[in-house]
Amino acid sequence: MIAARPDLLVIGGLTVDRFADGSSAPGGSVLHIARAAASRSLRVAVRTVAGPEPEARAGLRELRRLAVRVDATEAGATATFIHRDSGAGRRLWFERGGGRVHLADVGARESPRAILVAPIAGEVATEDLARLRPGSTRGAILQGFLRTVAGDSEVGQLPLSALAPGLAAALGGFDLLVASREDLAGEAAEPPAQLAALRHRVGDGPALVVTDGIGGVWTEREHLAVPRRVDGVASVGAGDIFAAFMLAGDWRRPASPAFVQRRARLAMRVVAEVLEGRRS
Repeated sequence: MIAARPDLLVIGGLTVDRFADGSSAPGGSVLHIARAAASRSLRVAVRTVAGPEPEARAGLRELRRLAVRVDATEAGATATFIHRDSGAGRRLWFERGGGRVHLADVGARESPRAILVAPIAGEVATEDLARLRPGSTRGAILQGFLRTVAGDSEVGQLPLSALAPGLAAALGGFDLLVASREDLAGEAAEPPAQLAALRHRVGDGPALVVTDGIGGVWTEREHLAVPRRVDGVASVGAGDIFAAFMLAGDWRRPASPAFVQRRARLAMRVVAEVLEGRRS
């Protein structure tokens, strides 16, 4: 019996997240997305990398329960972040890095309807993006490409100019790019100008969206408010879930502004449902 084609392949590393109260847990885009997809009939496959830490092993076990396929590259350590609260909100420190996601056989092993590249800390090589054939809808979350990840220091944002020409060209061939307002704060203060800077860097190809937390999302044509505000719960992973549900499904090429806005509204509804579910 031939296994059904995955709706979405998510590529990115697991993380070990350490918190101010001394607790720690597995994290990373792949895990946040797999959790949201599991109860929503979205068949997710995962390509990831993880080390031997107990939190990483627990994350892999959970992924294997949730995803239809998990390919995990073994590494000597897992990318580890320290979460600290301050008066200005959550601040993130990078403790140590992990390995690279193995993608050499990605074309032979999966034939997903869509592929979402969601790196955390440099675990996806630029040259491997060429392996992601355009037969699948392709999208990327830019956060992991625009982070400073020097060992034992606070995470910062890189400017778009820091994207190597080869990386910018590869991303420019994708169907969808999602960045947060925080990711692009060094380019401009407001999302419309941030979108213009991003368009200038990656060219005319992909649809572009900037997320703005409780402020909703911005496309190049319109600001979209959140369908309902969900307070009192952790919003970690919300941007990852948004990008996954925006990309997965029957993507139109070229993606018209109305189509992009429709998909963004759908994805925001899913995020609101996920956040409300965290109350229980």
